[in-house]
Amino acid sequence: MSGIPTTYDGIRFRSRVEARWSAAFDRMGWQWEYEPIDLDGYIPDFLVSMGGPRLLVEIKATIGDEDLKAAQQKIQASGWHGEVVILSAYLDDTSSQPVVGWFGEIDSCPDGVQLVWGEARAFRCLSCGGVSLLAGDGSWRCRGCGADDGNGHVGAVEGSLAEVWSWACNRVQWRAA
Repeated sequence: MSGIPTTYDGIRFRSRVEARWSAAFDRMGWQWEYEPIDLDGYIPDFLVSMGGPRLLVEIKATIGDEDLKAAQQKIQASGWHGEVVILSAYLDDTSSQPVVGWFGEIDSCPDGVQLVWGEARAFRCLSCGGVSLLAGDGSWRCRGCGADDGNGHVGAVEGSLAEVWSWACNRVQWRAA
């Protein structure tokens, strides 16, 4: 499936989904860079900062098993040594910490550092008030302020993420380049 090139904030994105996510990042107060670096055989869609270390972000229109596996392998072979999130155009916003994609969290093991993959969930940090992402099966650390006191700092984004996504859609919907 080819994307619809779309301009947002003066940048021509390869797809409307990428443009929509950049608008959503703006709405959530996240700093982002589009196609910022060349890795080994791979150019990530975004590097995003919520206030802490940057996350590599890959955008996919859909995340089927084969697409997910291919993206994970490409990222892991690229030489990137930080956390990763793979986001799609479809959000499961039926829970208080909605699933937005897949999170690759760094884990130290006897063989070195590896990425452990699990659901990426959005949440509102009760410590800093920002929207952040967590690894559903891993750390519930806020990627903005670093709060990591179990799940005591994790609040609901229910409703607000749907509003952000709708707002982002309206910002880019009629801006094809």
